[in-house]
Amino acid sequence: MTSPGNDWIRLEQSELQVTALHASDVSAMMALEHTGTRHPWTEGQYLTCSGREYGFHGAWYGDALVGFVVDWHLLDEAHLMNLCVHGQFQGQGVGRYLLRYWLASMQRVGMATLTLEVRETNETAQRLYASEGFEHVATRPGYYPALEDTEAAHIMALKLASVRASGG
Repeated sequence: MTSPGNDWIRLEQSELQVTALHASDVSAMMALEHTGTRHPWTEGQYLTCSGREYGFHGAWYGDALVGFVVDWHLLDEAHLMNLCVHGQFQGQGVGRYLLRYWLASMQRVGMATLTLEVRETNETAQRLYASEGFEHVATRPGYYPALEDTEAAHIMALKLASVRASGG
């Protein structure tokens, strides 16, 4: 890892580790999210996602949490509720790394359909999701809070082929 300045760190993706996160990690997730977005989730939103149908996974660089995903799954469908990367590490592939980790794990457990919402103004995230196969399927007006009023969400979906291990 090189550090040309005190507030800039370049990470090596090969050194990222993804682990399950738990309710005890919510404060770290909230702190991270405040570095990367203007409209972070509230503690209540995280705590609402505490049932067994939700999953929290974090990307670690050493002992630093640099990104995470929150998902919801039911039967053979999963919904990416939040993908967040620490502001200091945005643009370094952490989001793609986490998304690919999530896609692979959802495929392994037999999910058939993946969905997500993304802010209409978040073109970077839209390009990321599209590059991994997600397609825009609908627009939900007034879904997200914005600095002035609200903004629409683009709903994106991806159909997965099953890769569950077979007996052959």
